[in-house]
Amino acid sequence: MASATATASAASAASATAAASPTPLAGTGVSIEIDQVVKRYRTMTAVDHVSLVVEPGEFLTLLGSSGSGKSTLLNIIAGFISADSGRVGVGGRDLTRVPPHKRDLGMVFQHYALFPHMDVWDNVAFPLRRRRISKADVATRVQAALDVVELGGLAKRRPSQLSGGQQQRVALARALVFQPQALLMDEPLGALDKRLREQLQVEIKRLHRELGTTFVFVTHDQEEALAMSDRIAVLRDGRLVQVGTPVELYERPSSRYVAEFLGESNIFTGSCAGGRFVDEATGAVFAVADHHVGDALVVRPEHVALAPVGGPVPASHNAVTGRTREVTYLGAGLRIDLDLPDGRRLIARTGTRDTHVPQVGDNVVAHWKPDHALAVTDDVAPAGASAGTSA
Repeated sequence: MASATATASAASAASATAAASPTPLAGTGVSIEIDQVVKRYRTMTAVDHVSLVVEPGEFLTLLGSSGSGKSTLLNIIAGFISADSGRVGVGGRDLTRVPPHKRDLGMVFQHYALFPHMDVWDNVAFPLRRRRISKADVATRVQAALDVVELGGLAKRRPSQLSGGQQQRVALARALVFQPQALLMDEPLGALDKRLREQLQVEIKRLHRELGTTFVFVTHDQEEALAMSDRIAVLRDGRLVQVGTPVELYERPSSRYVAEFLGESNIFTGSCAGGRFVDEATGAVFAVADHHVGDALVVRPEHVALAPVGGPVPASHNAVTGRTREVTYLGAGLRIDLDLPDGRRLIARTGTRDTHVPQVGDNVVAHWKPDHALAVTDDVAPAGASAGTSA
């Protein structure tokens, strides 16, 4: 009886240990070092002396508009494009002149590049067979990869029998199955509808957390970058303009360009010194934090409160008057566009249950705390006659 009890206890312990053990795909993330990388195409510079370090196990997003150089930089890391100068290292190893198939990096593209004549199992197994992995290990790893992306029951289907989201999961499984040093993703959710994109954003974050692999993700979608990343690297015209956490980039953009690209902003042009910002269009003076210096003032729409003309406004707040141009219902809140007396526009975002929700044509006072205004470098030309601009 005692022997049977001991055996049962041992089996239970073994089962618990197996359940707690990490997936066979889990690994230790590696650093990626990009040092003064340059890539030119005739007279155009696609990547302009970019230096960046991706920390081991980090989820870093390369964010920028079309033509900013983000996909070119990712393909340089992968080895599909050769840099004209500079260095790429992974885990301390110089890979600058190493061909793609010897870099041990996983790659996921926007268009999934699955083999249509192979079923899901064979698509995922393909990189292992190319590496001459034993059949037993292939079976173990493929099953683990399919389980991680929750497609274990669809192993015998062809790509044509899968939805777009399922095909992207297969592409992820194929990129992860050989335990790459890092996973590179080039707009992998770009072809999916909004709801499916959001579902896969959650799944990719889960994969990153469970596997511990270094992820480098390319997107032009600001909300996607904010939702998924440990850090974001913003590129513009081939240059790296700011790197930081989502909170740092959104709350403390280093320039007008970053403020306008990453989220929606109200921008006033002028000069700032000694805690005072002077609007060049009207001469109005707005209070800001004493340490702020810059020639553009950024106020996020969610920080703008509205009050009826003559209504209570805190004495410490900055304030401007305007006429309500449009009220847009967004489900979770309202977007309110105001026309300012000088012809510029200002945007506010409020809750649907706020005490003062203006109607189109109403005159209102828009006000905000000095701490919610940020002076930055005005590195782009003013956007027409608009004070409020949208990325």
